[in-house]
Amino acid sequence: MRRIGIDVGGTKINIGVLDEYNNICGRVEAKLPPDKSAEGIAEFIGKLLKTHFSEMPISCAGVGIPGTVDSTGRIARKVPNIGWDNVNFADILEKHIGIPVTLIQDSRAAAFGEYMAGAGQNRNVLVCVTLGTGIGTGIVINGSIFDGGLGASGEIGHLPSGDEGRECGCGKKDCMECYAAGKGIELSAKKVFGEELSCNEVFELANNGDIRAGKIIEDAVQRLGKAMISIINLLSPDALLFSGGISRQKELFVNPLIDYIEKHCYSTNGELPFIGAAKLGPDAPMVGAALAAKCRAKSKGKISASMMCADMLHMEEDVRELEKNDVQMLHFDVMDGHFVPNLMLPAEMINQIKKITDIPFDIHIMAENPEQYIEKYNVCKDDIISVHYESTPHIQKALSSIKQKGAKAAVAINPGTPIESIREILDDIDMVLVMTVNPGFAGQKLVPQCIEKITRMRRFLDGLGYTNIEIEVDGNCSFENIPKMMNAGADIFVAGSSSVFDPKLGIEKAMVKLREIIEP
Repeated sequence: MRRIGIDVGGTKINIGVLDEYNNICGRVEAKLPPDKSAEGIAEFIGKLLKTHFSEMPISCAGVGIPGTVDSTGRIARKVPNIGWDNVNFADILEKHIGIPVTLIQDSRAAAFGEYMAGAGQNRNVLVCVTLGTGIGTGIVINGSIFDGGLGASGEIGHLPSGDEGRECGCGKKDCMECYAAGKGIELSAKKVFGEELSCNEVFELANNGDIRAGKIIEDAVQRLGKAMISIINLLSPDALLFSGGISRQKELFVNPLIDYIEKHCYSTNGELPFIGAAKLGPDAPMVGAALAAKCRAKSKGKISASMMCADMLHMEEDVRELEKNDVQMLHFDVMDGHFVPNLMLPAEMINQIKKITDIPFDIHIMAENPEQYIEKYNVCKDDIISVHYESTPHIQKALSSIKQKGAKAAVAINPGTPIESIREILDDIDMVLVMTVNPGFAGQKLVPQCIEKITRMRRFLDGLGYTNIEIEVDGNCSFENIPKMMNAGADIFVAGSSSVFDPKLGIEKAMVKLREIIEP
């Protein structure tokens, strides 16, 4: 199946279809419609896709947005150049095109596209600056898009630059893009020439030797160059790339910009990052958006009933009730009183329950040296055993032992463990268990930043090509939290006292309510 990338710019839309080898196999470019509302643009995109790509099998769409996007990839928070604020554009567009939609800030899409398929391949820290109507910057660090603590990293276009009081679409004045981006060049041209000229017309004049136009571009280059030097000195990337429409202007803009940076940038032993135009050029945001799209089929979601919350004196009755209500998995917590401050569910008990049901088991080992526990369980190919990344220095050995037992292998990570920690074992696992509470006890409150962590985990896995690895979440999977977790990219939900085993509802009513949530 193919995926589609849609780059919504300040003045135009660039759409391309990528095949399974990340090659562009179809494309169309068009000016933005007069109606720049979310509904207007979604309807316009729908018509373009129907006209140009109706015969192509497309699984999903990624949309580059020229502004801030929330962590779920659904809501365009602030898009100054087309006037959007807190718009759920993913939902709106899905109604018009009928496939899953993921939003990503266009500059981050450009960086991700270059990292995956362009000049940023095999780099560790990549900075990609998109030069168009505005200026945006995407940062990729070790395979993950860097969003920043508040989700607004890379807003170089809104650094203060100048003192003429030029109004920016963000509500501030004298932002960098008011001087060094396409709209800034146009504002400078109006001041110098006394008439409105397009950015392309200014470059054409400069190409023909117009000194005034040349000075406008030179000023833009120097302003942007100073910002780029700050970025290099701060982050020490090994690649700095330029994409977007203005990146086509190599002789007048990109080459002088590179010269300015190399001349003024701090370096150690003369070593500088690779600096150049993005290999994908103006297509970088479109390609990156397509690659960042969540192309996995939308699953209905699976419920793994947390058996530590079941009635221990009537365990078989609860298992039968769960069978009757088609729960997909039974989740068993194994605790040693050392790795976590609790003791729970011995192997003998888990093996006895295995004799009375065919529901797949989801065994979560929260214990030091998990290798010593794996051999104790009677498991089959549909069962999963999870071990904590933090619990053993021999994580690959533990995962290998699970595979040898014939079960699926999974790694669990605590709320404070970085997602990048598991990169070296992705070939060894079938599932990642993201803890959304600190492990050890039922009934805890959700660690709120873990919802965003699920999104980053899904993006991390998909970006490295591991779309087949499922994400399970464990911790306060309540009726209220499961929709957020599902929207963030989770597939399996460990449901305990706040849902499946809610004493006020009982298992049957709780499962009915859960199915209404995960099987809309």
